[in-house]
Amino acid sequence: MGYFSVLKVMITQGPPNVIFALKGELDLTTSRILRKEVEKIELDKVASITFSLNELKFIDSTGIGQLIGYYRSFAKQHTSVYIDNKNADIEEVLELIGVREIMET
Repeated sequence: MGYFSVLKVMITQGPPNVIFALKGELDLTTSRILRKEVEKIELDKVASITFSLNELKFIDSTGIGQLIGYYRSFAKQHTSVYIDNKNADIEEVLELIGVREIMET
């Protein structure tokens, strides 16, 4: 029996401040799930986006790259992007890669 990554994305608040609460794993096989949810929002009505990683169990370089890409893309449109994370394992990865230095927290 194979292993499959699972990601659930819940939008917990609407414009002007959108929160994407991620649960499960953000990796190569699940990044499309997050992309589809982010594409649904109307950016012209959004002042800030927060990615809540508190219930994330795993993130790989694809997921990290995706978050950094959103940060850079949304910054061009004057939309603030934040990461909310209280998971020590995920935080260690974010700090090791330098995500905290790149993105606002």
